[in-house]
Amino acid sequence: MTDMTPQPRSGLVPGIVVGLLAAVLGAAAYGAFITVTELELGLIAIGVGILVGLAMMAVKPTSPVLPALAAVFSLAGAALGTFLGGVGSVVKATGGTLSYGQAVSLVADIFPTAIEEDPKTLLFWALAGAAGFAFVNKRVKAARQAFAAPSYPQQKGVTPVDNFKPHNQG
Repeated sequence: MTDMTPQPRSGLVPGIVVGLLAAVLGAAAYGAFITVTELELGLIAIGVGILVGLAMMAVKPTSPVLPALAAVFSLAGAALGTFLGGVGSVVKATGGTLSYGQAVSLVADIFPTAIEEDPKTLLFWALAGAAGFAFVNKRVKAARQAFAAPSYPQQKGVTPVDNFKPHNQG
């Protein structure tokens, strides 16, 4: 005889897919913001982390792996957005004489040095990762506690019966 009780889904695969999509979308938006305004605002990087966290929360995850993945996706999205903003800024500064491929190569060469010179960027990337982690971790904890809660109502003033403990018969 098979057990017909439905098993809760972990939301791992949908969480990964949605998290990656949100990280790429957030990175593109952050890169476009940097290119258009020529400003690198760390709060927008944190916004990428919030976007990833909210997107991954939407799939109602229960897997304990997803908060850590949300942190990684958020950090990577913020870093990618900074990189894309650098590429867009280089192309914009050269008036379009430099192709995007050449700009990617140029920014890839100077990117590590630029990050070393401005460590605040790393701080905002870390805050983006923390934001993504916090949102998803809160949702995962709530979902796991809901599954662990007893499904039968408890009456006030009555001690619950433990059906797995042997009773004295005499």
